[in-house]
Amino acid sequence: MLRTQELGETDLIVSLFALNHGKLRGVARAARKSRRRFGGLLEPLTRVSVGWIEKPGRDLQSIDSMEGLRSFATMQSDPAVQAACAVVSEVTEVFAREGQRDEKAFKLIGAILGALESGCDPWVAVRYFEYWMLLVHGLLPDLTACSGCGRSVSTRRTLRVDSHGDLRCSTCEQAGGGPGRPFGARERAFLEAARITGPSAMQIDPRTVRPGSGLAALLRGTLESFAEKRFRAYRHLSVATGRTETEAGP
Repeated sequence: MLRTQELGETDLIVSLFALNHGKLRGVARAARKSRRRFGGLLEPLTRVSVGWIEKPGRDLQSIDSMEGLRSFATMQSDPAVQAACAVVSEVTEVFAREGQRDEKAFKLIGAILGALESGCDPWVAVRYFEYWMLLVHGLLPDLTACSGCGRSVSTRRTLRVDSHGDLRCSTCEQAGGGPGRPFGARERAFLEAARITGPSAMQIDPRTVRPGSGLAALLRGTLESFAEKRFRAYRHLSVATGRTETEAGP
């Protein structure tokens, strides 16, 4: 379950991410009028089994039945965890495609929810999620070349990354007219660790994952550049964790 929105006086439009069908949008009839039919099944990121009546040519299907499989509502009583879950929902809804199975992304969401439930730091979970969403969709930037001039760069050098997720060498950075965020050994260490281990096992300096870091600029910046929009849920996570959108640091 990704999100719901009101339709008329009694119905809800439900956005789902299904293992075998990708993104699915359907109408839950009378969901706002009677809680008995759906109960707490419409809470964000609740895992459900859904039956629906498919009508060709319609954008919205009619949800016929719904059974709860796993709820993550309790952990979302923590505002920071709730906000991290909102980031996962918002990004997934943009990147999921209707009718396209995406098993890797589906399993990734499950891993992130399990990690948050086990006490994983929300920003670590979000950065891990961003990394793997980019990786499984073939969008992770080339970390060995400057996006400006295309020349190869040493992985031992600290580069700069702008708000669009573009890595630049020192020459292109100066020509670009604005300072980016530093991207060096600490940020590369996070990506290497994320590639081989789960989110709960990450041993990371908190400064690496916070808003305003080079890692945040690379991962979130690339996601938003591809989506051509700013994701709103990040601001809620920043507030819930006492961070700011512009925070930076070495």
